[in-house]
Amino acid sequence: MEPFEIQLLEDHFIIEPLENGLYRIMEGDNKLGVIYAEAEGDQVVWDTQDELDKDFVQQIGELITERNM
Repeated sequence: MEPFEIQLLEDHFIIEPLENGLYRIMEGDNKLGVIYAEAEGDQVVWDTQDELDKDFVQQIGELITERNM
């Protein structure tokens, strides 16, 4: 997949799909982190091993999900 842009409030981020369901989040030339989806029961929860706010990760993940539908 090709990188794509998403907007969260007034901020624009470039999302770079990686292998195995990982997504790199870029803000300009700065890598913010890598996120991934995990199933928890009947819900999809987005997570990261980077130091990103959980609410931010979930919001970005939900935008990625919407775009991929």
